[in-house]
Formats: sequence, C-alpha cells, structure tokens
Amino acid sequence: MALSKCFSATPKPIAVSATTESVSAEIEASEGSPQSLVVVSFYKFADFPDHTDMRKPLKDLCEEMRVSGGIILAPEGINGSICGSRESVERILEFIQTDKRLMGLRQVESPVSTEQEAIHHGHSSSSPLSAGEDAPFRWDHVRVKLKKEIVSLGMPTVSPIERVGKYVSPKDWNALISDPDTVVIDVRNDYETRIGRFKGAIDPCTMAFREFPSWVEDQFQLAEPEAQVELNYESTQQSVKNQEGKVPPRVAMYCTGGIRCEKASCFLLSKGFREVYHLEGGILKYLEEVPKTDSLWEGECFVFDKRVSVDHGLLQGTFKLCYGCKQPVSDADMEAPEWEYGVSCPYCYSLKSEEEKERARARQRQFETWGIIGGPDKGCQPAKTIDGIPGTTELSKSL
Repeated sequence: MALSKCFSATPKPIAVSATTESVSAEIEASEGSPQSLVVVSFYKFADFPDHTDMRKPLKDLCEEMRVSGGIILAPEGINGSICGSRESVERILEFIQTDKRLMGLRQVESPVSTEQEAIHHGHSSSSPLSAGEDAPFRWDHVRVKLKKEIVSLGMPTVSPIERVGKYVSPKDWNALISDPDTVVIDVRNDYETRIGRFKGAIDPCTMAFREFPSWVEDQFQLAEPEAQVELNYESTQQSVKNQEGKVPPRVAMYCTGGIRCEKASCFLLSKGFREVYHLEGGILKYLEEVPKTDSLWEGECFVFDKRVSVDHGLLQGTFKLCYGCKQPVSDADMEAPEWEYGVSCPYCYSLKSEEEKERARARQRQFETWGIIGGPDKGCQPAKTIDGIPGTTELSKSL
C-alpha cells in the first residue's frame, strides 16, 4: 500500500479535604524558603456527567495551594497540566482522585529549572505583574474550564471509555516501531511535528486534532458512510469486512502525553484496524525514561506551556514561542525578516493583515509598559461620578 509523504444519580457536593486555615498556615510557613517546583500533566477518561460540581472546589484549592496551570473538566473526564511545589501538586491530585471515577490518573511529571523557579516565585522582578512571563504557567493563575470534551475530536461516538488500542511501554517502543510491518503515525499537529518526531513516522500534517479522522479515511481509502459509525460489535465487524486489504496490519501511534492516542486508537478500531498500539505516557514519558543514546526520537517535543519544548530527560528545549500565532520558533526563525517579537514569525507573517499586526504591536507595547495586556486598570470598574462631573464620586458626596 502506498502512503503519501505528508501525513492528533446526582452525587453529594464535593468537599475540599484540607481546611482553608490549615492550608494558609502551611503556605505562610513556607514563604521564607520557596519549595522546588514540578509540572505534572494528567488525564483520565471517565463517565463524568456531573463534572461541573468539581470546578469551584478544585479551583479554590488550586488558588489556596498556589498551584498554576490549566485543567479541563468534561462529561468524558479530566485533562490538565499544573505547576507548583511537589506537596501542593500532590494535594491537588489527591483531591481530584477522591472521586472514584477519576482514580488512577495517567500522569507525567517534568522538572522545573532553577531560573523558572525564581520567575515563578517572583524573585526575578520587582513587579508582580511581570513575574512569571517565562515561567511554565502564570505564577498567580489557574484556569479550570468546563468543556464538551477533554480533547476535541468532535465525534461523540468515539469513546475511550469503551475501548482503546494496546498500550506499549517506552522500553518496548523501539522494537515495535523498528518492525518493517509497523506503520508509525504521529497524531499531533504540523506545528508540533515540525520540531521533532520519531524516526520514520508518518506526519498527517493536520492543523487540528479534529482533522485526523478525515486524514485516516483519505489516506487509507476507507469507505465513508454518511452517518457516523456507532461503536458496537455489529458495526465494527462489518467495518472490518469492508476494509480488509486497505488497512495496514499493524499501526503504532504516539502523541505528547498519550491522551490524543486514546481517541485516535478508538477511532481506528471502529474503522476495522486490527492491531492498534500507542505509546503509553506519550513522548514525554519516552523522553523521561529512554536514554538519549538508545532513543529513536529526533528533535524536541512541543509542550503546551511556556517551556515551549523539552528534550531528553524532559530538560528545557531551545525553541521559543511566537505570540502572534502560538507556534514554536527556532533561533534561525528569529533571525528572519518576518520575525517581530510579539507580532509575527516566518510561519504567520504572510497570513496576517497589516491591521492585525498593528493590533499585535499595540498589545506588545501594553505588555512592555505595564506587564499586562490592557494596562494596570484591566478588569477594574470605573468610578461612578455624580451627574457626570469628573472627580466627584458617591464617596466624596457622602463626605
């Protein structure tokens, strides 16, 4: 088969186990000597229809423990990446897993450099507004979002809760992808694969994970019914019969941390693929456990935080981020005439109008002046005046 060259019952309210007083006391006691930081990425697919109930207590606990990052809650489970002291991060993970449906989180831990720790704690700047610009996450901010999916594929019938491909540990991965009968597919997007991938892997060149199913159907010339395939035994058996001779005998897939492969492998199984494997823990776990001397990984791994990329041992990579398009850029890219910090890079310069570039320049000037886009008064309500007279407020009237 020819492959193209360019190929991601209502429960009781949730209670935070630690009291606010005890948490605050622990934080105050440690302020004199900031603890070492860790970044932990985690996810779990689960039947979680009441996910909205967890948002407030989880966000409150993250703020109390001074944990930063982003967490997604959805009816299909949880997905997140957070940064903080080891003790505080472990507290958050323990709290999440008090819900039995979320026990057994799949997680990968990454170290934080000394420089990033200093920035995270605000030691490198006299202004708290700009502290954390280069830290893994904003040092003072955690987002807990409610979404329809923890990773967007746009196909409700694809459920990793029902079934997924076979997990392959990092130590066994090299042997699998070195087998000539194995087709290796990178499930990530093109801006990720551009800076690193496994030797010999197929790159689908997708801009978003939602494009992956269409690529599979086009690439392997699968019959595509008008309606989505329901993931049941009868439909899958019919799909297997229809696709015999079209699908490769064995497929091995990988992504950053493993979560996209859960859905991708489920989708391939529904389309009649018989042997579907995926790298357990993703590229991050591979880079953590497999020595560079034995590695088949080439380049660096893009990560969705301000580290931008990591290398073997999960050490900080060399790539920076273009804040105009959120794509990774190398030192060579930043020497190109299309590069303008905070505005554009060689990958987005031709896609932006002059009006868009000027707006980006204005945002960059705000950030350089105030340390925050929108200026120091962003989010503040304007003072009420009396009869439109400047300088008069309700307070001044009462006095």
